[in-house]
Amino acid sequence: MQLTLPTAKIMRGVLRHARTAATVVALSGLTLSGAAAQDMPEMTLKFGHPYNETHPLAKGAQKFADIIAEKSGGKIKVQVFPNSTIGSSRDLVESIQIGVVDFALVPTTNVASFYAPLDIFYLPFIFRDREHAYAVSDGPVGQKLYADMLAKTGIRTLAMYESGFRTITTPKTKVEKPDDMKGIKFRVVNNPLNVATFKALGANPTPMALSEVFTGLQQGTVDGQDNPVGNVKAFGFDKVQKYITLSNHQWAGIMFIASDKMWQKAPENVQKLFADAALETQAWERKELNAVEAEYLAELEKGGMTVTRLTPEQTAEFQKAMSAVWDEYREKLGADLIQSVVDTK
Repeated sequence: MQLTLPTAKIMRGVLRHARTAATVVALSGLTLSGAAAQDMPEMTLKFGHPYNETHPLAKGAQKFADIIAEKSGGKIKVQVFPNSTIGSSRDLVESIQIGVVDFALVPTTNVASFYAPLDIFYLPFIFRDREHAYAVSDGPVGQKLYADMLAKTGIRTLAMYESGFRTITTPKTKVEKPDDMKGIKFRVVNNPLNVATFKALGANPTPMALSEVFTGLQQGTVDGQDNPVGNVKAFGFDKVQKYITLSNHQWAGIMFIASDKMWQKAPENVQKLFADAALETQAWERKELNAVEAEYLAELEKGGMTVTRLTPEQTAEFQKAMSAVWDEYREKLGADLIQSVVDTK
């Protein structure tokens, strides 16, 4: 297989930071039954993500690594690389596929570039609230998608963290209605659905990696962006943005994915340890994020950001403006899949 330049760069980064090229070490000759620490193999694994260490997502990843170390008696080491150290979200998905990286946290919208049905998670306003999003991601609809994605791409889903509902931030424009977005140079996730979403509002969407957004805003390459409150705070976007609108137009599910190449080499007790720890930290991360989001918002407001909370009538205007995206993606995603999400209780 010929590696792309981003992949080669990731491989060099992994080797440089981790000081090892081996993903799985000493799997043979070990007792594989039971989950006791003495039955665990020696393993060194890589876990990449794009988030700042202060973010609940980053803390959840580190908590996963700590649980694995504790329950394996230190035999299994998960090295966590935050802040896009070993690649952007898209790069990490590619690396998971070929086994260069073992675990990653990546937004569903980035994974959708490799498995298109995941775009369902970013269809504007498809989720009524967090509980609805959890019911879809954790329930039959989500599990069916993850199983199909595994079969087709070799990407295994262990859990679904979250970074919350997305907001709109701008430096000069208070966004209260769709028309306020017209002509704004707006950073979006590098995914056609996200581009379509903000084109529907009349903005000029510009795809850009999360790690590049602060500089883009600071230098005026883009004027605005959309991210959940936690990301706005953790990445310092409030330092270069004046207004934040709690539009809640998309729920940002963050997929905890694993390389199936690594998974298939691991004994069953190790697979169970990974699966259990992923779900344990999923519950912890969601609870932590929801607990601190109000704090973050208060800090943003205290720091000088103007917070706009949309009325139901204003929200309905955004829903109407973005309905064109539903029309465009109904055939691409399938009316049955969309309806299964809408009907999930």
